[in-house]
Amino acid sequence: METIKTASFEYLIDLAKPKPEGGFEFILDGSVYQIDDVLEISAIAGRHGYIVIY
Repeated sequence: METIKTASFEYLIDLAKPKPEGGFEFILDGSVYQIDDVLEISAIAGRHGYIVIY
C-alpha cells in the first residue's frame, strides 16, 4: 500500500529560506532545491508524491 503524503502550501512555503543573493533554498525530504520563486514549490512537492492543500 502506498503512503499518501499531504502538506499545506503555507507549511511548504515556510520551508523555503531566502538567500542573500536572491531566490530561495527549499529542502523537501532531504533534497535541496535552489528556486527563484515560491510558486515552484507546488511542482516540486508533486514530484515527491505530495498532495498540496491550499
